[in-house]
Amino acid sequence: MKKIKFWILISVLFLLMIIDGLLTFINTPDLFMEANPLVAECGLGWASLIIANILVFIFIFIISYYSYFKYKTVYTNETKYTAYCSQIIYDRPDMFWKGIIPKHVVPYIAGLGFAILYSTIIAHVILIFEWLCITFNVSWVYSYFDFIDKYCFGRLDIIVSVIVALVAYFFWFYKEFKKQLNK
Repeated sequence: MKKIKFWILISVLFLLMIIDGLLTFINTPDLFMEANPLVAECGLGWASLIIANILVFIFIFIISYYSYFKYKTVYTNETKYTAYCSQIIYDRPDMFWKGIIPKHVVPYIAGLGFAILYSTIIAHVILIFEWLCITFNVSWVYSYFDFIDKYCFGRLDIIVSVIVALVAYFFWFYKEFKKQLNK
């Protein structure tokens, strides 16, 4: 089931990235309204935007593939969430709030692969929503963008994506903990 879920999620992400690119091209072929820092700050064009999106997709694909296909749940005797997380990362059940340098980074990478896939999908849904509002000249869209500029630093997609990533990251560790409890 995990493998099917991965292929569905990665396909959804790919489709959303294509739709975002097409809507960007429709609404701002000169990239005047593009918020990607490669374009907005560095002044680079379509080629850099396309290459960056391909590289981001490849990175997400690899790290998520690892999370869904390669990572194996670590089983311990811990019955508390914090002790379990500490045990699989530091080989000690008492380091959850004390540890800085992990002994094992594999759980971090697998958790990141899980979290980043979901958060990037959510970010692209927000971007597509914003582009569609511009495309169809929705009357309240400029009030929405004023709100986003004032309270979200102009990037609701990034703020929501970071929040979703953090929640998904801790959820991934919780799922692993529950799996090992039910062994």
